[in-house]
Amino acid sequence: MNVKTVELTFVKSTKGTHVYGSDVADAATQSVYIQRSALPEKPPATITLTLSWE
Repeated sequence: MNVKTVELTFVKSTKGTHVYGSDVADAATQSVYIQRSALPEKPPATITLTLSWE
């Protein structure tokens, strides 16, 4: 199994989501939108996203 992780930092909140992003040019993803209901009321400053595939 292949695994890649990327650390993302909180950028902003929109009406229904929290936006996290990375400044690393070769990151697996530059940004992620996460539903507000999936995180605590006060969003964490950083999250770690893990991608895995076979």
